[in-house]
Amino acid sequence: MKTNKNWIHKLINSEIPDFPDRLGWLERLFLIGFILVFTFAFIQTYPTIFLGFGLGDEFGWELILSFFETLQSDSPNLFYAALVMLAANIIFRLQLFIRGQFAYRSNDPALPIKTIVLFMTANALNIVFVATTVAVLGLLSVWLGYDFKAGFNAVEGLFDLALAYADQIPTLVKLPILVAFFLTYMIQGFFHYWIHRACHLNRFLWLTLHRLHHMPVILTPATTNVVITSIPFFLGIVFIKTFLFAAISKLFCEQQLFMEMFFFHLIITFADPYGHQTALFKEGIKSRWISGLCFFSGNGVYHYLHHSRDAEIITSNKTNQVNIGGGIAYFWDHIFGTFRRLPLSTDPKPEVGLWGNPELHHNPLRLLLSGLLQVIYEVYYNKSLTTKALCVLGTVNYVPPITRDFHISEQASM
Repeated sequence: MKTNKNWIHKLINSEIPDFPDRLGWLERLFLIGFILVFTFAFIQTYPTIFLGFGLGDEFGWELILSFFETLQSDSPNLFYAALVMLAANIIFRLQLFIRGQFAYRSNDPALPIKTIVLFMTANALNIVFVATTVAVLGLLSVWLGYDFKAGFNAVEGLFDLALAYADQIPTLVKLPILVAFFLTYMIQGFFHYWIHRACHLNRFLWLTLHRLHHMPVILTPATTNVVITSIPFFLGIVFIKTFLFAAISKLFCEQQLFMEMFFFHLIITFADPYGHQTALFKEGIKSRWISGLCFFSGNGVYHYLHHSRDAEIITSNKTNQVNIGGGIAYFWDHIFGTFRRLPLSTDPKPEVGLWGNPELHHNPLRLLLSGLLQVIYEVYYNKSLTTKALCVLGTVNYVPPITRDFHISEQASM
């Protein structure tokens, strides 16, 4: 038993060590491969991105190829124009990723190799946790007397069930495709805005699902984590989000809007990478066409301010509720008073990361589980039932009498 405790203790408390400079070439080689894969993998999300789970959950190159095949038969001119746009999007995004990542030399004090390894491993663990979750569902299905695949494919089943229900919703107003698309895009933006903002308002959602995304103090492709940590709470919102976003589309259009979403994002996502590129922030705000496209798309350099920890940018709490996004031109941020304009190009670059810039624990598993461990710790050690409830249901500003920050290095807190 003692051995198990020691093993678990090491697993949670061991930190990634400093890497010698001689391994810098290996880091650079790996990053080039990562950026290439990341660029092309991200393009696959274009049919669905920002519409949420379900409105095209089976995205991939096959779906995109089918778009181009349809376009080639219907309109050859648009087909070639779309090919040029796709190539330009990939090339532009690729060079942004490379320049933003390689602006920092290997083992740069601001971005050492161990920090890149920390966040990339944390991202990889998300995939492991998702796979583990669906495997557990499969085993649970067997235990209940069903087939393993029934449980293993439970998430896909939730997608299908939500889409089936959404298909039963009548199309109230048949609008032209473009009108239906933009109306759907704007309405879903309202829910995107409040789901995202809820992750900055409720302490449980912030700590367990979203804080990891805001931890890096240098934003690059390798340090940008997934927006919502997947362990395994994603199951709780799969059906609701899938039905919600699919239903909105169905109200105005009988056909799926995957193709429209894909080509729309070919246009507006040129400048999106600037939202998570510390080295390129000033470049983005100096360019009128880049900053303008970022504003129109509701992302890019404006989103970079959403990651800021500067007191003059952060409002209402210390998790930064500004430029949350959703829809076009930060429409919902304007409506709800959370929009922030870009600083002048002569102003200092906003500092990003968590409030107070704590020294993070360099253990990816601990970092990923830090919020969940904190909530469990607080609920266990605080005796008042009211306090226990507030640990989960309270706002991010609430601090219980007994708490512990698992994401902060113990050495820094000494």
